[in-house]
Amino acid sequence: SIVKGINLPAPPGISPDDLDAFVRFEFPYPNAEEAQKDKTNVIKNSYCPEFQEKFKLYINRSHRGFKRAIQSKGIKFEVVHKGGLFKNDRVVGTAQLKLEALETKCELREILELLDGRRPTGGRLEVIVRLREPLTSQQLETTTEKWLVIDPLTGPPAAFPKPKPAVAPVKDTGTSKPAFSLQSFSILAVDKERLEKKIVTYNQAGQPPPRDLVEQHQSITQKINWQKSQLQHGGAAVMKEYLTQLEQYHQWYTEAARRLGNDGKREAAKDALYKRNLVERELQKFRK
Repeated sequence: SIVKGINLPAPPGISPDDLDAFVRFEFPYPNAEEAQKDKTNVIKNSYCPEFQEKFKLYINRSHRGFKRAIQSKGIKFEVVHKGGLFKNDRVVGTAQLKLEALETKCELREILELLDGRRPTGGRLEVIVRLREPLTSQQLETTTEKWLVIDPLTGPPAAFPKPKPAVAPVKDTGTSKPAFSLQSFSILAVDKERLEKKIVTYNQAGQPPPRDLVEQHQSITQKINWQKSQLQHGGAAVMKEYLTQLEQYHQWYTEAARRLGNDGKREAAKDALYKRNLVERELQKFRK
């Protein structure tokens, strides 16, 4: 299944809101010459398109070529901007899904980072691969495992720029709302996505997600809705304040990526750089 794109990059000269995206994929089985290929429909005018399309692939578990494709090849995805009249399609990012985990799992749910060559684009693609049963028989036994999920370090909370109070807030409607500060919509979307992925992991294991995890998800959803209302009804002053906050976050993530890289914390630096790119794209969108 190709589920959705998240903050997909637009090619030069194209606004993110004008992105007409589709995804094509290639599974090199039974061999590279006869690789199985397909593509989604085009979703117009969206950099966060919901594809929700399923595809069936032919496999032969006992075939040596299939094992080789699982262990070393995987599935290649390309996110493409659909060209118009006399204009070619343009690839905006690629991703590779490794399939080794299917030897022990029936389902892979991954949010893949899209690359331009080796350079992260800031965009992501959510995909799911399902098998009727795992590839190795011993994995058919039911086991219960405890998972410790460690998020990449993005710096202590105190290191984040302290947002100023929102200017010209929406007039009081008689209901009390939490005093949120303005944050990057792109970062909020990524944080929400990560929380949802954790909740799905618990649900798939037949376990209720921890209460604090559910509360975090509810809080960030409420924060996103609150902020949308602020920007829609707060006027130019709130929008100006929001852009100021984005510039501060951009500066902080730039410095954090450099500092973490110098400290040898590559994964944390990569995450900070990814978020910096998200904020940068958001700034570019508002400045156009």
